[in-house]
Parts: sequence; C-alpha cells; structure tokens
Amino acid sequence: MENRVTVGARIAGRIRRDFPEPEVAALVVDLLEGWANAGPQREVDRVQAAIVLSAAGDVDQVEALVGLAHTDYRDALVSTGFAHADWRARMEAAFRAK
Repeated sequence: MENRVTVGARIAGRIRRDFPEPEVAALVVDLLEGWANAGPQREVDRVQAAIVLSAAGDVDQVEALVGLAHTDYRDALVSTGFAHADWRARMEAAFRAK
C-alpha cells in the first residue's frame, strides 16, 4: 500500500480556524494533500503551512498558491514570503498569532 501524505495536525488546526466553514476547510485540505501527493515533493509541511498562513482565510489565494506549488514549490515559498533564511522563526510567530 502506498503512503499518502496528509496535512499535519498544526496545519489542520489553522485551517479549521481560518476556514470555519467545513466544506471550505475540506476543500483546502484536499488542495494541499492533492499537491503533496501529485508526485515526489520537497518540504511538504513548510509549503503547506506557508500557503495556509499566507492565504489567511482566502480560498482563492490557497488555489493560486497551490497552483504555484504544482509548478515549483519554491515559487510558492517566495510568493508567501517564507523562502528566506528567517522562514522558521516567522512561521512559528505566525502560528502563535491570534
């Protein structure tokens, strides 16, 4: 059986917070997992988190960023501002923000 990549617990929690409508949250999860399972991907958690944090509740933004990630995950990281050396600290701060 093939291992399927899923959205991690912390990202799932942020999705539930930023996308409170269950159908929309499910769509966001499907988009992120679809990208992660489309082929061998690098830095899946980082890219998924960057997309969710940057989208800030805008499903159209999620769709656009997932499209970028399908082309090249680095494009999504640059577009979200999580491509630079300080990405980890900025991402942790964003997850802590209310």
